[in-house]
Amino acid sequence: MVWKLVQGSGVVTTDDAVEVTNDATATAIESVQTVTSFFHLPTWFGRLLFILIAVFVMLMAVKLVNKAFRHTVDTMTAAGNTNVTLISFARYIVLAVVYFIGGVVIVSSIPGASDSLAAILASGGIVAVIVGFAAQETLGNVAGGVMILFFQPFVIGDFVRYNDVSGTIEEITLRHTVIRTPQNKRIIIPNGTINGSVLENANYGDSRICEFFNVSITYESDMEKAIDILRDEVIRNPLHLDVRTPETASTEPEVKVEVVELADSAIIIRAWLWAENQTNAMELKFALNRSVKKRFDAEGIEFAYPHLTIVK
Repeated sequence: MVWKLVQGSGVVTTDDAVEVTNDATATAIESVQTVTSFFHLPTWFGRLLFILIAVFVMLMAVKLVNKAFRHTVDTMTAAGNTNVTLISFARYIVLAVVYFIGGVVIVSSIPGASDSLAAILASGGIVAVIVGFAAQETLGNVAGGVMILFFQPFVIGDFVRYNDVSGTIEEITLRHTVIRTPQNKRIIIPNGTINGSVLENANYGDSRICEFFNVSITYESDMEKAIDILRDEVIRNPLHLDVRTPETASTEPEVKVEVVELADSAIIIRAWLWAENQTNAMELKFALNRSVKKRFDAEGIEFAYPHLTIVK
């Protein structure tokens, strides 16, 4: 099957793309070979020494690129700069260029291998295979990564929920996105998959989080007292965030607490918890589990729980 891309009045086929790619690749290889040919020594020992030096330089270059980019990413993440995703993405492009140049230099230093490499590339076989695969799943993932980079539905550091997975975006590569879960596990998702899926992002536009905190009390307990205690415990916690505006501060309570259900054996009371981010919201919820339990016990508010009555 021949794919066609209409551009203006002309038609560009896959064969044309392969030919252009071959020419560009051959030109790049020839340029690298021309430069490195000045450093080749005439003996086998000299060439071997040059190859070892080339491998060492390539590995050091990779190490320096990784270190520089990671330091930049950490600095930008700490500063809250959303362009950190672009820097992380660019890192893999730079690494690909370093590996390409290093590979050509090493192969060009082997007698006979240089001509063989040029002949293979001239035949177009390898490039055609690469283009064929790239035009399918691989190119789809790379294209998905570019779309993520351009539209930024999420960036590194965002807390997201994807299907049944929740966690923090840790890395975005050319092929996949890495999510770090609260259990410190890594979920690796192809960019083409995650880009075409529904994603919940807790940090998109507004990082503030609202969580529901429900407690069940018995019908014999003082409902209004329980509401006041629950509101007071939320306000006393330093992780609580007051989201009222100056206009509504005098007319709305700082913490909304309502009776959401009169169940068969319990009164369900709900507090709306606001926090600066997902991490603070979770810690606020955990802290309230302890403080509300202690206050209810001290104030004589009884939690509702299933009872089993046995009648003889």
